[in-house]
Amino acid sequence: MAIAAAVKGTSQKDQMHLTSIIIGGIAIAQVTLIPVSTYLASLYSWQITYVIHGLILLLTILIIFKNLPSMPNERPASFRSQLSILTRPRFISGTLLNLLLITAWFCSYSYFADYLGKEKRMSEREISLLLLLFGAMGVLSNYVAGKLLGKNMFWTTLVFIAGVFVVPFAFQYTDHSFLNVALVTAFWGIMYGPCFLIGVGYMISAAPDAKEFANSIQTSFGNLGVSLGTSVGGFFISQNGISITPWVGVIFGVLAVLVIVWRAYLDRNSLKEI
Repeated sequence: MAIAAAVKGTSQKDQMHLTSIIIGGIAIAQVTLIPVSTYLASLYSWQITYVIHGLILLLTILIIFKNLPSMPNERPASFRSQLSILTRPRFISGTLLNLLLITAWFCSYSYFADYLGKEKRMSEREISLLLLLFGAMGVLSNYVAGKLLGKNMFWTTLVFIAGVFVVPFAFQYTDHSFLNVALVTAFWGIMYGPCFLIGVGYMISAAPDAKEFANSIQTSFGNLGVSLGTSVGGFFISQNGISITPWVGVIFGVLAVLVIVWRAYLDRNSLKEI
């Protein structure tokens, strides 16, 4: 809903920038509120996290009530016309890319803390600092990607998806030095940060007449990618050990690159028809 409200009536170029700000809010919450809640729970009890949850929701309701303008839909789209986007090859390719890219990253990210502890021998304090660094780099890269995607979606996506292939090699040849692991973690955070934003961009750009519906599908397939990546990553770890964690997502990265090329082909043909 936040994305739909932010991009309403804006140009394609501005949509990516505004969407990056919205998604950046999620990243900031992960970097700040989750660690803070966990810390307070360790001092008091787990119930304190629900108190924090309730206070934040109350604050959100007040902000919506006070600041969100009324935005009635002047031309309500029919349910049938919105469903028609599901048959468009460009939208199907965007959906596949969204699923594959998020799956590729979450094959490893879901077990990141465990990997750092067991494979890189980081302490709990060091892991918490690395997670904070990872999130901070993600916020920064998400903002930069929002500007770049508005200029050239194809090459920007290829640059960030390259991290799926580079990160495993970087961790493979990194020793147990905190500084070296931190450098790779920072790079990983930069490459990982815009994955949700890229999915939104590819899906909404293929359905400008049903942005809200496209965005809701993106969220659904993004969550599916989280579940699929976690499941696949867990399976391979159970068979081969925690050391394989960074490598599991590579196959999904290859498939995502193929889909990007397919989408570029579809986009070029679409421009020719126009």
